[in-house]
Amino acid sequence: MRASSLPLLALLVTGCERMPEDPIFMYGQVKHLDGSPAGGTPLRMERALDSFDYLPGGPSYLEGRVWKYEPFSEGATEASGSFTLEALAQDLFAESFMEESGYYGILWHRFRVYPPLEADGSGVFVAFTADDDVELPPLQPWASGFAVGAGPSLTFAAAPPAPELPPSATLPQVSVGGSDDPISAPPSPPEPVVQLVRGDGLVWQQVAATSPWAPSPYVLEDFDGVEAQVRAATAGQWYFEPLLAEPSSLTFRMEWRSPRVALPAGALRPVSRDRPCSPGPVDRPCPYTDGKLESVVTLLPSDGSIFDGGVESLTFTLDAPARLRRLVVRNLETTLDYQARMRVVLEGSGDGEAWTQLGSFVHVNHADDPSRSLLDSALRDTATDSPFDGPMELWTPPVFVDVPLTGELPVRYVRLYVTPEDATWKGRLWKLGEVSLFE
Repeated sequence: MRASSLPLLALLVTGCERMPEDPIFMYGQVKHLDGSPAGGTPLRMERALDSFDYLPGGPSYLEGRVWKYEPFSEGATEASGSFTLEALAQDLFAESFMEESGYYGILWHRFRVYPPLEADGSGVFVAFTADDDVELPPLQPWASGFAVGAGPSLTFAAAPPAPELPPSATLPQVSVGGSDDPISAPPSPPEPVVQLVRGDGLVWQQVAATSPWAPSPYVLEDFDGVEAQVRAATAGQWYFEPLLAEPSSLTFRMEWRSPRVALPAGALRPVSRDRPCSPGPVDRPCPYTDGKLESVVTLLPSDGSIFDGGVESLTFTLDAPARLRRLVVRNLETTLDYQARMRVVLEGSGDGEAWTQLGSFVHVNHADDPSRSLLDSALRDTATDSPFDGPMELWTPPVFVDVPLTGELPVRYVRLYVTPEDATWKGRLWKLGEVSLFE
């Protein structure tokens, strides 16, 4: 990494097709919480290599693309907070061939750039792919004012605005409703996302949270050591067409994080704790009722086909019949996450034969936005993007449900499944953290 000025570099670039050893430059600026330039700030740039592992037949197919970041370069900002990062053209991508399927393609390596956390724990980073010289969004932490009050109740400021388009860049165009007149697609608007974490596990994620926000006692369950924070992210694409250089594109995800604050311990133990489930692993107790919050795949495909993956439903067996009053589902991934809306359905039975519906709840997976396809590579498979925190999936967020139940009959067997909003057929439960049932 070395400091350079954009005008000088523009004059030195010839506009000819890049050779593998040609330098590529990435420009940006770092600011403090208050907006002042962060001069002399150390920066880290890390890179994750892409592969075909996440394609059908690959070893990481079930989990999707997993980015494994490694150090690439280090440096510091100028007094103005500006910086220039340098890589070679060959560092940005790789041409690859998958012999088993005959698939050939370009693998775009992913980079991330970030300054150290602020003194209060606030932070910001940008993860991106690029194909030539680009300008990165300014890196300024979010003055979230995050605080925990009585209740507990969490308060925080509005999310930062999406980054402004650089003067040298243009936006991608998308068609809406079959129109022949495309419209510009700006970066996605950042929204506060509250996360409650315990160790490495995700207790709760509230997308598009509004301040003040209070977790219910059922969300906190009987967990101790829970910490709260608020995060926000934006994703977008910018195109650059300089006069004396190669055209280029930038696909980015920028994320802000608040410091973490401890929450008081919960005091509600679910009647489902440590109860068996079916189908379940043969070599361990049910991982969806153990209170450990680990997200576990329900059933692997037998032939590598996604249509065989997951289970249609999970059945939990209680110690004794109970009148259930609350359902909490954590970190659920389904085969219906591509739909904007779906239903989470809970049924109960006294004998495991005759079933009665205990609740059917519409869940919004994501906004039905025509520009979503542009953001796929920026928002999908981002579990390892943050150098500070765990996953915050926003392309198809995992399902978190905390809802009351109204059934009056005692039940001993409880069955969970998902359907499209019109309930015409059942999807599959692909991965799950925890299911908690309360009297």
